[in-house]
Amino acid sequence: VHLVCSLPLPWMAALAHLSKAWHVLPRRPCTALTGFYKSQNARHGGVLRPFSSGWDPSGSVYGGPHVDPTHGRVKWHQLDGPHWREKPQPPLGAIESKEYDEKHGRWWHQRKEEWRPKLYTTIGKHARSPKLKRTIVRFAYNSKNFRRLKRDVHRKRWPKHSKVSLSFFAEFGLKDFTKRTLLETAHGLPFFGVGCKFWRAKTETCSDTKGQYFMVESAKYKIRPIRGMIRGTQFFAGKPVMKDVAPIAKSLGSWRFEFPPDGHPLVYRPPFPELSVPSGADSSPTAVE
Repeated sequence: VHLVCSLPLPWMAALAHLSKAWHVLPRRPCTALTGFYKSQNARHGGVLRPFSSGWDPSGSVYGGPHVDPTHGRVKWHQLDGPHWREKPQPPLGAIESKEYDEKHGRWWHQRKEEWRPKLYTTIGKHARSPKLKRTIVRFAYNSKNFRRLKRDVHRKRWPKHSKVSLSFFAEFGLKDFTKRTLLETAHGLPFFGVGCKFWRAKTETCSDTKGQYFMVESAKYKIRPIRGMIRGTQFFAGKPVMKDVAPIAKSLGSWRFEFPPDGHPLVYRPPFPELSVPSGADSSPTAVE
């Protein structure tokens, strides 16, 4: 008693308030701190509100009848919904545009009001049995096989007769620089890139400035030019760190290459010179003259 009397007046008021709140707490204090609006101890809400973590002066989490529809912390957080759902999402399994896919024999179908690509199996593997149903149960949409099928960039192609041309067979070699993989880039080089230097860059004109590159020592293709195994030496800061390893990010794009400096000019030939006549111009003899 003497100890309490010797305390300052604000401390004594705080102790009195705490003792009053402690006596009305139920067996489970967490229910009084979080859910006292619906619990059997709702009559003690005025005492326990200072223990809640609300934003308004009353300390309410859920808020009560109020003019503001966002009164209460929970109602305010409900406005922070997943805004990524409002953004336009690409169709299921779409990697390229519909015009590009149908030009190279990958067809689309209409499902309700949306056009989706047909998820053919990948090149080099057996097709699905025609006895299987086309419908897929909901839990299979998150399986590894179906996710791999949606991301496959080498689906089987069924072109029309009018679309069978050199550009059809050279589709993977004529890809954009940012999408052409290491295997597809090395396939168009002498000896499939053996002895060449490869590195990733932002553009086709960027040179190697960090000394981080890959020297190819062997290249074996299972299905040209999309599947195979390339092994060599990895360099960091211009020094070899790993030998006889596969390159990092070989399935990504943006690969640049450089011929060996001591390569024979008959094997490692320079690129063809640019056309003297612009593309699309009249190539008649009078125009050339």
